[in-house]
Amino acid sequence: MVTTRHWLSSDMMNEYDKIVLNPQTDHKKIEKWRKSLPQLEVKLNYFFKNSDLLEASLIHKSIYDQESQHSIAERLEFLGDSVLELSITEYLFKIYHDKDEGFLTKKRSKIISKVYLNKKAIEIGLIKYILVKEDEIKLTHQKRSSLTADTMESIFGAIFIDSSYREAKYVIQNLILSNIDELIAHTDLQNYKSILQEFCHTEFAENPVYEIIKETGPEHQKKFYTKVSIGDKYSSRGSGKSKKAAEQKTAHNLLKKIQNKLNK
Repeated sequence: MVTTRHWLSSDMMNEYDKIVLNPQTDHKKIEKWRKSLPQLEVKLNYFFKNSDLLEASLIHKSIYDQESQHSIAERLEFLGDSVLELSITEYLFKIYHDKDEGFLTKKRSKIISKVYLNKKAIEIGLIKYILVKEDEIKLTHQKRSSLTADTMESIFGAIFIDSSYREAKYVIQNLILSNIDELIAHTDLQNYKSILQEFCHTEFAENPVYEIIKETGPEHQKKFYTKVSIGDKYSSRGSGKSKKAAEQKTAHNLLKKIQNKLNK
C-alpha cells in the first residue's frame, strides 16, 4: 500500500505542512471519516473554504507515517490556542467593564482550561471526528480528554487560517460561551496546584513538594496516590486516575486542611 501524501495550500502554511499518512492506515476508514466531516461543520456552524485545513486539524500524529515528525494538527493547536485566548479576552473585557484584571484573568483561565474545552468537545461529539489510532484513545480518560481539548484548539487555528480572526472569534464565542455560567458552576475548573503554590510563596516563601506514594491497578486503569508537603508544617494526601489528577486532589485537600486550621 502506498503512503498517502497530501500538501496543504494556504498562505500561512509552508513546505513542511504536508500530510504523510502511515501506509498501514485503512483507506476505507479514511474515506468514511472524510464523508462525516460536513456533520462537524454543521455543529461548528462554520463551513470551510479549504476542507484540507479541517482535515489537517483532525488528524492525530499517530496516523502519520513514522518517518514524519511534523504534525500539522499540533502547529494548528499552537495557533488556535492564541486565537482562543484573544477571543475570550476580548469578550470578557467588553462584558465585564467594571471588573479588575484579577477577576478577568481568573474568569478567562477557567474558560480556556483543558477541562472546559473537553466539556465543549463532548457536547459536539468531537471524538468521533478525530482520525486517530484506536489504542491512543483507549488508554485513559485523561489522555482522551487532552486529545479532544487540543483538537478544539487545532480547529480554531484552522478556521483562523481559512478565513479571518473575525470568523474564528464568531465560532469560538458561539461555541465556547454557550451556557457558560451553568457549565462553570457545575465543573471543577480550579487549578488547586497553582493556588497552593501561590499561597506557599506568600506565606512560607517555599514550594510545596509532591511525591507519588504508590500506583495500583492495570496499565489501562491506573490509580495514583500522592502526598504533598510544605516543609514540616503541613502535608496531605490524595488520589486520582492520573498523576496530575491525584496531585490536584492532594493540593485541594491540603488547602482545605490549612483553611480549617486558620478558621479555628
